[in-house]
Amino acid sequence: MKIEGIASVAAMPRLVSLLADDTGEIQVSLQFATDEQRLRTATGSARGQVNVTCQRCLEPVAVEVEATVALAVVLNEEQAKNLPRYYDPLIVEAEDVELLSLIEDELILSLPLVAYHEDCSIQTSFGEAEEAARTQDTKPNPFSVLAELKNKADKS
Repeated sequence: MKIEGIASVAAMPRLVSLLADDTGEIQVSLQFATDEQRLRTATGSARGQVNVTCQRCLEPVAVEVEATVALAVVLNEEQAKNLPRYYDPLIVEAEDVELLSLIEDELILSLPLVAYHEDCSIQTSFGEAEEAARTQDTKPNPFSVLAELKNKADKS
């Protein structure tokens, strides 16, 4: 069985709390099957574009998010421990599983740690540190005297 559709970012409150706004749509495709080990699986992907806050200028910046889903349905933690490594466990304690929440979790994990505009006009402290490192190369090394003394001792 295959499910495909578009999910609104606004319908994912935990994801929205990490974003600059609640605009955007996520294209979702999930395939449900039984694999060769007779495990019930849910595989697929979710991708779209969301707006996060630029860490340089604090304005919204659009980023592409993509999550890959590879889940195996289990009933308890013991079964989860015995799953092959290429599956994440989907522990089903009730009859209903909310797919949107599952996709939301995967998208949260796919968000970039630090987002910024490629052409952001705000000068960063990294750029200042780079400049300081360049100017420090022109200063004399205070340990050069020790290096000379060591070289003299090695020659003796």
